[in-house]
Amino acid sequence: MSVTTFIARRYMQAGRNNRFFSWISLLTIAGVAIGVAAMIVVWSVINGFETELRRRFLEANAHIMAYRFPNGMNNPAEWTKDINRDFKGVVSGISPFIHFETMARRETLLHGVLIRGTDPKLRESVQSLASITRPSSALDILQQEIIDDGAGKPAPEVPSVVVGTGLLSLLGGKVGETVDLVDPSKENLAGMKKFRIVGVYDSGLKHYDNKLILMSLPAAQRFFYKNKRVTGLEIGLIKPWDSPAVAEQMSAKYSLSIKEWQSFNKPLFEAMRMERVVILLITGLVAGVAGFNILTTVFVAVSQRQRDISILKALGATNRQILILFIKQGIYVGVVGGLIGMVLAVGLCSLLERYQFIDLPDLYLLARLPVAYEWWVYITVGAVSLAIAVLAGLFPAFMASRVDPVEGFRGNQGAN
Repeated sequence: MSVTTFIARRYMQAGRNNRFFSWISLLTIAGVAIGVAAMIVVWSVINGFETELRRRFLEANAHIMAYRFPNGMNNPAEWTKDINRDFKGVVSGISPFIHFETMARRETLLHGVLIRGTDPKLRESVQSLASITRPSSALDILQQEIIDDGAGKPAPEVPSVVVGTGLLSLLGGKVGETVDLVDPSKENLAGMKKFRIVGVYDSGLKHYDNKLILMSLPAAQRFFYKNKRVTGLEIGLIKPWDSPAVAEQMSAKYSLSIKEWQSFNKPLFEAMRMERVVILLITGLVAGVAGFNILTTVFVAVSQRQRDISILKALGATNRQILILFIKQGIYVGVVGGLIGMVLAVGLCSLLERYQFIDLPDLYLLARLPVAYEWWVYITVGAVSLAIAVLAGLFPAFMASRVDPVEGFRGNQGAN
């Protein structure tokens, strides 16, 4: 252990004649801890929010949608064959879909809904619906309607639907009951058809869960008088993050409207990127305040140790050793405060994750505040706090190294 480290550690140990751990020192460590905790919690929440939002978008949406609206596509099988051939090794699956808006009614309640006709089996190769649909048998019921239609069996008198969890709550219904859907070809509410609710769709995204109704593809084709036409194709990719480049290639190759999943809520993700910049500036100010606290503490330590500095110099200590001694004191404050801040951040994140006491408004799509535990956030914030501690301690440490031994003995005689 070097001499400077030994002395710095002795100065860190509170005793009868050691005032380093004075109230100002304790408050400085607390300030650093709060600053580190604040930065970690903020970035954990931001990262968790974006990660959770992207995960749920990927669960609820195909990676790419190729469609013709409102006329639809007459030959989805041919388009599927062409896309699989042209993008072999890129596309993981393709599923036709119907997409239209209408109204749903239960008793006296009327609500706008988005109807999505799908083939659950084909949709599984694009993006599984099983994780966001309950009970799991609901998708089997829709698939059985498709199998019966392919076998030439008559259509069910009351087709089945899976209703978004928020929409089901708004309509005051539950699984096993029926809901009336307005025939969009009719001019009034007289044209209604009953559907049986067999399951709940829960993506965690309010703007889907409050509006979406899933039904089998044949049922949607009959309801919207589409015969064998579909609105378009949902396309899954082996590498979802490549969707912008693949969508651009498809747009140049096919006479279809192409939309990739990142663009479904592009303004939201752009707003999140801007928020990251603002949050970076705010957390930078927090780090700056912590740095000034450390600077103040080291200045106080230097003023209290004038006589000690003179004695050390009289014993042969160099200016460089004095400089390093007080820099290490700043580092100790940063390290102790940083470690406490990290522990505090873990505790706060755990509370946010476990109790979910913050409800988000509809603007943010998610109902609860998610948290991401990412090691790089803790390492980065810890490294930044340590760097600030070093920089904040440089100037007072330099001033300490310039203390004249004679002036030091004339100065603060009571500091030990």
